[in-house]
Amino acid sequence: MTVSADVLDKVADIARDLLEERFGDDFVFDPIIVNQKVDHDGEEYLEIRIIYDGDVKNLALDWTISMARLMEPALLEIGVTGIPSRRFVEKSDWEAGPPK
Repeated sequence: MTVSADVLDKVADIARDLLEERFGDDFVFDPIIVNQKVDHDGEEYLEIRIIYDGDVKNLALDWTISMARLMEPALLEIGVTGIPSRRFVEKSDWEAGPPK
């Protein structure tokens, strides 16, 4: 499954729309980065890295776990099959960069 940059952008837009619908102004989700990855078995998948600014206590872990399933109908419409992985990263951690 090779995915074009345009499709990766659409996946990010789908994620952003869903997050904004659920959390409104409680968080800022920016950037949302979608990359194509390969797991240890050689299977391709999409990873959605969501950079957020807001109080992590309000992130609703139960909802974020089910987020990929909620995205599934919109993903199928753009030809993306499979469930993407998600990673939420606090804005301050993102800006600090990798550990040295």
